[in-house]
Amino acid sequence: MDQSTLHQRLQVVEALLQRMEANIAFQGRMIATLDRGGNHVKAAKMFLRRLEAEHARHVDERDRFFKLLANSF
Repeated sequence: MDQSTLHQRLQVVEALLQRMEANIAFQGRMIATLDRGGNHVKAAKMFLRRLEAEHARHVDERDRFFKLLANSF
């Protein structure tokens, strides 16, 4: 993969990570709101765990792109 492609993919992953971090924060606030209201939060927490797992996979992908870029110099 050439440097240009790596930079483009890195930018896409970085933007995705930012959106995911916002979604994770929002989901955490929703869980707190639901919990305060005495509602069940099991499904909301399961969704949060899925978001966090997907976020971790994208962090790994970003790190891999960084390493590929570093090795391409």
